[in-house]
Amino acid sequence: MSNGATMSDASAERRAELLVATTRVISRRGYAGTRFQDVAEEAGVAVGTLQHHFGTRSRMLAEALEQWIDDIDEQLVELRDSEGDAWERLHTILLHVATRIGERNESWRMFLDFTGEALKDPELRRTAARSQQRWLDGFVETIQEGVEAGTFQPVVGSAEAGAILSALVDGLALQVFAMESDLSGAEATAWLTDTARVLLRPHSA
Repeated sequence: MSNGATMSDASAERRAELLVATTRVISRRGYAGTRFQDVAEEAGVAVGTLQHHFGTRSRMLAEALEQWIDDIDEQLVELRDSEGDAWERLHTILLHVATRIGERNESWRMFLDFTGEALKDPELRRTAARSQQRWLDGFVETIQEGVEAGTFQPVVGSAEAGAILSALVDGLALQVFAMESDLSGAEATAWLTDTARVLLRPHSA
């Protein structure tokens, strides 16, 4: 391996570490409250190091959120590709999401903070739209597989069912984190799975 390649790999690794540190700060201080200095202290580097890697604060924050969203989306892929029929896999996704909402997982707080900022920033809005579409596609693809396998006898189309479930997930998260609802993970799971049963009429449920 050449020295250039070694330096490039080291720079990419360092950049990734700085993005993780940025995400930790955003989770505590929120998007708008995260400064270069906060991230520099979290990562143990000089502010100049952050400026060297990212140029601007907005670029650093945007890249950190994009990386964080990509990591969340990878979890969806793993859940969607788990073992079992379409209903079992869909239930696994819904259980995972509902449990994290019930536990007040910081990833959901970050997501809502991020979507709030996306209302004011076209670049973040595009990132949010891509992530939302990937989650929606994950629901729809799993539902469609169940329809084709005869696992589901839905009362609405796959796209509509996926959109309803996705909207319900977002609404539950908004109630918990923005409106201080005392909704539990068990209650969120029941609402999601009951809605899915009504929409999809799975044979194995």
